[in-house]
Amino acid sequence: MLTVLKRLCLCGLILFCSTFTQGEEQQKTSNGWAARPVGKYEFLQAPIESGKEEAIRQTLPFRRIKLKRMSPGGMSASGKGFPAVIYYIEFHVDGKALLHAISGLDRNGVYTGKISLTDFARLCLLYETLITEAGDPAKFGYEIQASHPVISELTLTFNESKSARVHRNDLNFGDFKFWVFENVFENIESRVKWDKTE
Repeated sequence: MLTVLKRLCLCGLILFCSTFTQGEEQQKTSNGWAARPVGKYEFLQAPIESGKEEAIRQTLPFRRIKLKRMSPGGMSASGKGFPAVIYYIEFHVDGKALLHAISGLDRNGVYTGKISLTDFARLCLLYETLITEAGDPAKFGYEIQASHPVISELTLTFNESKSARVHRNDLNFGDFKFWVFENVFENIESRVKWDKTE
């Protein structure tokens, strides 16, 4: 009798756990993000057809994505401190990549490289998804004015004649969404083959 009761309890526990985890899976996917890219990003699901790259580049929202890292330490003529640029990296829709390293990296100087169309498009898609999640571009990034940590500045130049959009974020206390974008950006940057020009 006891073994039958144990089996019933075990079956009930398994049924409860499977129901619970199914509910968990639904919550994880209920954030509204598409599992696969759609619309102008649908091309990311398959290899790009030959001769289609230029047409795809025209559909992307940005012609340049620039990430600049700054740190306190500079002084203006008035004697007031201001953040000094450590480096900046630019990715262009045409595939050009530029790294201008001033300090804080293994390499200093100006470097050029190439970024793939798919990597550039993924950055565009990620940014647009995170902005939708934020609900307002003004809520992407967070800079504590009273503190002096390293600051990251993201500048997005639109393909259209709109003004560039700039976001800033404190490295230690900033917005998590900005941090996610910055990490993906830097991961792509780490795979670029850089050639020194200056």
